[in-house]
Amino acid sequence: MRKSLVVLLLGVVVAACGTDGGHEGHPPATSTNAEPTGNVEPSGDAVDVTEANSGQNRSLRTGQQLIVTLAANPSTGYGWRLAALDQGVLRPEGEPDYRPDPDRPIAPGSGGTAVWTFVGNAAGVTELALEYARSWEHGVEPAQKFTLRVEVE
Repeated sequence: MRKSLVVLLLGVVVAACGTDGGHEGHPPATSTNAEPTGNVEPSGDAVDVTEANSGQNRSLRTGQQLIVTLAANPSTGYGWRLAALDQGVLRPEGEPDYRPDPDRPIAPGSGGTAVWTFVGNAAGVTELALEYARSWEHGVEPAQKFTLRVEVE
């Protein structure tokens, strides 16, 4: 009897781990080009960038969105954090969103992408810098860095 109860409880725990419908109440993305969830509606002319664009320059108009999509795996303890930005020129819009990889089954330890949305606030130039690090590790170099020089016209 006791063995059956342990097996039953283990099955319930495993089933509960595999039924995640998304992160923080958001449904999982169905493609890597999906629109951000939440209050942020991308304009038709949003500028999209990824890790491949790190170190480059981008130009925006005031009010235009910049969408930054970076590989992430929160189960490792790492997360992207804002390291540099003049918010008078470019401001974050909402909170970053995490999307599981749509090509893999949702499972503990599987990765996905972090999606940050920014909006051109006023004319000027700023450096956008994001770091992939563990919040509790101080004095340790981030595992990855993303930088972008942004000019808002």
